[in-house]
Amino acid sequence: MSGLILLFALTICFWLGGMLVRWVGQLVPNPKWQGTVKVALGLTLMASPFVDEVIGMYQFNALCKANGIESVDISKAKGKRVLWIDSDRKSISGSILPIKIQKYTFIDENTKDVLIQFNGYFARGGWVMRYLLNFSGTEPMLFDGNGCGSHLTKEIFSRNQITLIN
Repeated sequence: MSGLILLFALTICFWLGGMLVRWVGQLVPNPKWQGTVKVALGLTLMASPFVDEVIGMYQFNALCKANGIESVDISKAKGKRVLWIDSDRKSISGSILPIKIQKYTFIDENTKDVLIQFNGYFARGGWVMRYLLNFSGTEPMLFDGNGCGSHLTKEIFSRNQITLIN
């Protein structure tokens, strides 16, 4: 049933978009430019639902590059056994997509000194995914918004003989 509702909503969106493109195209006084304006407006309307994800992708990647696992010096933890201190995910403000941050802290098993600390970011999809398609818990369509490459943590740990014990 939800597929039919989506199909109906998309049909209405395309129909209204087509009407808008024709109406704006007819407002152009020079007939040579009418076709160009219609194509440009049509392409703009088709791409506009994904603009938030494109901008969000750049914001997410910048956060990951500045504060993610690859930005950390792990030389202090090389060859050690570490414990992971769990923390809650918190929403951050100022981003175009909903992004949550989770602090990753790894401490030495014996001394309890902080050896590794970095941030993981988790992005949800753009407005198309959240509102039109109603997939509220999904990742973005255009990039992997799951933890700034948290899958790299295992690889980096194994390469540096760091053992996670919890």
